[in-house]
Amino acid sequence: MKKRGKVLRDPHSGPGLLMVEGQQHAFALEGMWRSDVPPKPGQAVEVDFEQGKIVGISVVAESQIAREQAEVAMNAAKEKGAALASGMVAKFGLPSLVCGVLLIVGWFFLAAASIKTPFGSMDFTLWQVLGFLNASNSLERLMQAGSGVSPSTGIYGILAVIALVGPFVSYFWKDKRAVLGGLLPLVFMLFIGLMIRSAINSIGGDTAGQYGNIASQMREEAMKAVSVGIGVYLSVAASLYFAAKSAKQYLLARGDSAPETARSYKAAA
Repeated sequence: MKKRGKVLRDPHSGPGLLMVEGQQHAFALEGMWRSDVPPKPGQAVEVDFEQGKIVGISVVAESQIAREQAEVAMNAAKEKGAALASGMVAKFGLPSLVCGVLLIVGWFFLAAASIKTPFGSMDFTLWQVLGFLNASNSLERLMQAGSGVSPSTGIYGILAVIALVGPFVSYFWKDKRAVLGGLLPLVFMLFIGLMIRSAINSIGGDTAGQYGNIASQMREEAMKAVSVGIGVYLSVAASLYFAAKSAKQYLLARGDSAPETARSYKAAA
């Protein structure tokens, strides 16, 4: 039977001493020590027992100890992660958490828009699109998109974070109106859609002037060059879920408060 132990005293200055599972055991080099490395205090060893007696001692490699410590740390992290995940599911519910993750993925990682250019198509996440919207003018946005620069999202980024947190506000703010925070992701996406359309419509200037036809053609070409990515569809689906849940909870809350209001009126009368 093999057990893990530690050298307390090497046998060069007297009887060797090991600590194995809280018990001390004496040992000698001859016939017991099986490693080329000499024993020293604090050394981790693997002790082989037969009928309660030590028959062999081997030094445990530092790489093995590091690997074992890493495994212990990983298992502890997994346990903490599982506990955290189960706590979040119990508090927010699995559908809301899944939709929250879908919003994050749809806004920050998946392509929300694809623009066709003579050199190929360019994909942008919604977060990148917010940066282009926050830029000072359309020309600057196009230059930044072509160079791969990610401009600051500014106020649009702040609104995005607020919209992302909105569906979970009711879990921390005990007010009946807090459930309306679930409408924020859908309202935010509609607002961004209008802002993108407005930005495209501003290309080419006024269509009523001398070059009105040219401006109109530029806008039509710009609209044709832009296609909606999967990130938008995924985000809209999650936003619709939050909006429907929010509206349902708000109506139920109003329905529950109606009898209480009627009773208070009767009591006052």
